[in-house]
Amino acid sequence: MTDPHQNGRNNSNNPKRFWRRRFTWFVGVALISFFLVGAHFPKTPTQTAHKSQITKLELPPLEIKPAQTPEVEPQPELEKEVFRLIKGDVARNQSLSHLMGDHGIPLETVLELVKQSRPTYNLNRLRPGQPYSIKLTSDDQLVSFSYQADEDRELFIERKGDEFVSRLVAPDYEIKLEVLEGVIQDNLITTVLDAGGSYQVATDLEEIFAWQINFFKDPRVGDSFKVLVEKKFLDQEFSGFGKIRAATFQNRGETLAAIYFQPEDGHGGYYSPDGRPLKKQFLKSPLKYTRITSGFSQNRFHPIYKKHMAHRAVDYAAPRGTPIHAVSDGEVINVSRNSRSGNHLKLRHRNGYESSYSHLSRYAANLSRGKKIQQGQVIGYVGATGAATGPHLCFHLRKNGRSINPLTFQSPGGPDLEEKNRKAFRLIAQQEMQALNHPESLNTQIG
Repeated sequence: MTDPHQNGRNNSNNPKRFWRRRFTWFVGVALISFFLVGAHFPKTPTQTAHKSQITKLELPPLEIKPAQTPEVEPQPELEKEVFRLIKGDVARNQSLSHLMGDHGIPLETVLELVKQSRPTYNLNRLRPGQPYSIKLTSDDQLVSFSYQADEDRELFIERKGDEFVSRLVAPDYEIKLEVLEGVIQDNLITTVLDAGGSYQVATDLEEIFAWQINFFKDPRVGDSFKVLVEKKFLDQEFSGFGKIRAATFQNRGETLAAIYFQPEDGHGGYYSPDGRPLKKQFLKSPLKYTRITSGFSQNRFHPIYKKHMAHRAVDYAAPRGTPIHAVSDGEVINVSRNSRSGNHLKLRHRNGYESSYSHLSRYAANLSRGKKIQQGQVIGYVGATGAATGPHLCFHLRKNGRSINPLTFQSPGGPDLEEKNRKAFRLIAQQEMQALNHPESLNTQIG
């Protein structure tokens, strides 16, 4: 019989068998642990890629209501006041009352306008050709009045309540030059207007050549002129004509030329291209007349006295009220009235000359003995006072007490340009005569 303890000892003494049992025990423990631990972890799900799907939903439009604002009752629109603007040039022999009356402005308003503006400017004297403007309300009430008082100043009058406030202003004009030309078919004024000029341009042209041409006797159909004149613009709007810078006038086959020049130390004036002044001591005639009714004669039959008498003067027929101008600078030496000469006026001039004017309807304002008179100044008006059969002026000219025929008289000229001004004048003369296409002056040498 075998002893069990003896078998145990035999096994423990066998090393191979011992390690085999130990290895089997460890493997069994490891397997059991693996299964026991894995049961506590969830399985990782298998991930499947799906394509995204976007579903477009058709939604009704969203209605947005404006914010609520408090209701405001509509206010009636204020009516804008409407004004009427009238522009023009003063006509010959047109007074302010006539000018305003043509546009429906009552005489009472005109008188008040003249009265309240008198400290600034005398509106009783309007120069023909000067531009003006009138501003009226819709019911023809005068709002403002402007008038080109002279070359450099504009008279502006506006209503302030029940009164008118006036001031003289000097506008900042832009100056442009333009050439006007024409051929006389009827008269000078009409031709100048047809050429795009104004009454003032025509009047200035007459005054420039007043010492060379008698514009109521000498001009003929076919005579021509060219004028280089300033055009004034204010805020790019034409505002009127300025000074005539140069002019030519062809009269009876003779061409006359004039250039305006102002020396640095003197007054401006018009000169011929050779530098000689056009202004002479005496005008060609003292007024604008229609015809000569009686010339200078030693033995004329007098229509009233019915006998032959010396008539050492010239009778100029003209409408009653035609202005009479002093033919030269001078001084009043006699203002009188008699049965033969009617209203009579006599002036003294330098170098021994005297001039007299008879049959006047009236004298110019503030005319009295000793008063100084300038050439071209209005001294009276045509009438038929004294021994006269109709309205006319009897004009008498004397030198040192001896009568002179005004129709053949050659007036003394003014002083020539000084040497220091001749070079500057020559440059201006060449430029402005070239603008008028007057080549004769380009070769002129001022000696």
